[in-house]
Amino acid sequence: MRKKIFTRSVFLLLILHSGFCVGAEELVRIRAVGDIMLGTATPDGFLRPVGKGSILRYISPLLQDADLTIGNLEGTLCDSGTTYKCEPDSLDCYVFRMPEKYGNDLKDAGFDFLSLANNHVGDFGFDCVRRTEHILDSLGIGWSGQPGSFSSKTIRGIRIAFIAFHSGGYCNSSLDIPTAVEMVTRVKDDHDLVIVSLHGGAEGLAAMSLPDSMELYMGEQRGHLREFSHQVIDAGADLILGHGPHVARAMELYQGKLIAYSLANFATYGRFNLLEERRFGGILDLELNRSGKLVTARIISIEQKYWGVPLLDRQHRFSHLVDSLSRADLPATGAHFSTTGQLIPGE
Repeated sequence: MRKKIFTRSVFLLLILHSGFCVGAEELVRIRAVGDIMLGTATPDGFLRPVGKGSILRYISPLLQDADLTIGNLEGTLCDSGTTYKCEPDSLDCYVFRMPEKYGNDLKDAGFDFLSLANNHVGDFGFDCVRRTEHILDSLGIGWSGQPGSFSSKTIRGIRIAFIAFHSGGYCNSSLDIPTAVEMVTRVKDDHDLVIVSLHGGAEGLAAMSLPDSMELYMGEQRGHLREFSHQVIDAGADLILGHGPHVARAMELYQGKLIAYSLANFATYGRFNLLEERRFGGILDLELNRSGKLVTARIISIEQKYWGVPLLDRQHRFSHLVDSLSRADLPATGAHFSTTGQLIPGE
């Protein structure tokens, strides 16, 4: 008799743990990173040696363990194209064109959504933008970038939209907030969750502090990130994933939704300045339920070494930076993290 009761109890526990019971909460697990540039064919000498393999090879297991993995592709996947930004072989000008075969590295690493809304997507002309879109389509990786574009995926019956915004170029514009609000509202009508990617803000170590104003970089408007984020959340967005400053920034809990104002550099080979805090980035690991409620969140800190290869940082330095910046810049609404990167609820 005892054995039968024990067996049935174990069976019930397995059912409850697997989520098959009626009323079990449906969750979507997301892992998100900031800027990705896997090496550029222009100028010469900034591609990882073939024998070394992908720069993502060491960090991929931490990207694959999710329902959705998201990042910002800083540049294009294109084997041709001409840039008019720089003189040939100039080392003082920064343009990014990754070999098309690197698309397989992104697929193998587990990426499901990529932002093409950034200030380097047009470095080699519109044909390279189209080529990148085609390659990502062929790999089954959703993308958003050009005006009006968004991607959708369905996870266990939960329909999820991904929309990427940037302040310049041929992109969904973060400067035109009314149009962004209208787009989020419209997309939300037939999606359970809307995830917004936001490439903006000033750049460099001086840009770690989050202003409550329009930001400028080299004379160019880079967006009022707080105003944009709050308004698109009011319109129905459930998560904001920021990048662009190339350094850590605060995170905020607004109306119960998480805003990551900068996830910083993630995998940026050869041409990025990775001195001091610029070498630290993070993998944001979180769960949302069908209604968009934030259930769990943590930051997995990474450090880029060897010209930009991302590796796990067991000292948790990126999460420490985010926590201190959140406390300083957003004392009332900042998201706070433990010494190991766990979101501290209700603090």
